[in-house]
Amino acid sequence: MILYFVRHGNAGQHSAAADDDDRRLTDAGVAALRAAAPLLRRLNLRPDLVVSSPLPRAIQTAQLLMDGLGMDGEPVPDDRLRPGADWGDLARAMAAHPDARRVMFVGHEPDLSIAMRLLTGAASVRMRKGAIGCVEFPGVPEPGGGELVWLLDPDLYET
Repeated sequence: MILYFVRHGNAGQHSAAADDDDRRLTDAGVAALRAAAPLLRRLNLRPDLVVSSPLPRAIQTAQLLMDGLGMDGEPVPDDRLRPGADWGDLARAMAAHPDARRVMFVGHEPDLSIAMRLLTGAASVRMRKGAIGCVEFPGVPEPGGGELVWLLDPDLYET
């Protein structure tokens, strides 16, 4: 099983304002994610399922990646991936789609880094805006059972 973890692209600075959940990607955030597509295609990134936080910046990120990979359809928004999600939330979102063997989660920090650390036993994982990580499992994803195969920093593809 392969899990991809994607932190949403650049959406400007976080704020404590009530409308922070409505932030959308900046022009630079959109451009960086579009620039990632050739690299992701070379890595043969082929998710069966893209599950996203329902916040606009995450949905935009998911759709840009799907478009760049030539995938049909829409990302699956799931409230369990809202900020504050933990591995249990991600696992339940994935379990709703039992046939998927390669699942991409598009969400927020520090949620994704914490999940990747838990799943791989890594001492530290840092995901900047637009970062993408790949964790592989010999069987069912469980804490400590995964291997961090790669982690792409957005500096590799930002324009």
